[in-house]
Amino acid sequence: MNASSISGRFGFAQWVRMALCAVLVSAWVPFASAAQNPYTMIEGVSQNLLGVIRTNAQYLNSDPKRYYSAVESVLTPVVDFDFIARGVMGRYAKQATAAQRARFSHAFRSDLVATFARGVASFGSMDVKVVNPGSAPSGNRVNVLQEVRSKEGVTKVSYTLVRNRAGQWKLINVILNGVNLGKTFRSQFAQSMQTHGGDIDKVIASWSAGAAANKVG
Repeated sequence: MNASSISGRFGFAQWVRMALCAVLVSAWVPFASAAQNPYTMIEGVSQNLLGVIRTNAQYLNSDPKRYYSAVESVLTPVVDFDFIARGVMGRYAKQATAAQRARFSHAFRSDLVATFARGVASFGSMDVKVVNPGSAPSGNRVNVLQEVRSKEGVTKVSYTLVRNRAGQWKLINVILNGVNLGKTFRSQFAQSMQTHGGDIDKVIASWSAGAAANKVG
């Protein structure tokens, strides 16, 4: 389900675009190490990521795959797509087979990348600032607060990051101005399950169709 379908059915397409823009700003480059302070990390690589937009957004219409690939290469090291996709499935994840969960994760990832890549193409001049900088946390979970300034105004964002078994920090959720992105997509999945009579395969096919349309459109 792409941004257009969300707008038609749920009325928050613009919010999703801003949230996904915030997700992009939170990512970091592949060489990030476990020893890095997650606050400093997010603050320090924002300009790097905005540079990706400035350099590659020009290909959005002429060669969209090139642009999407550039964005996805930045997100892959940091975003735990499988974890987020399973969370979006919610209680239905236990009903799904391993193959179904894998298919949905792929569809969700494809749709997510294409949606925000298109949505943030003109946001190369954003200014970002971590508002709660601190020392490296001793635990395995941290919330990093950030302000994103763009022509739309100031957006307050809270990122939830966890440290995995390999010691790498991974992004698992975003809260935008108090609205929980993960819960919102979970509600969307649940609504789709009702629409399709509890048929997980149909829900995945619908999501995949949205992802394909988003890439073409």
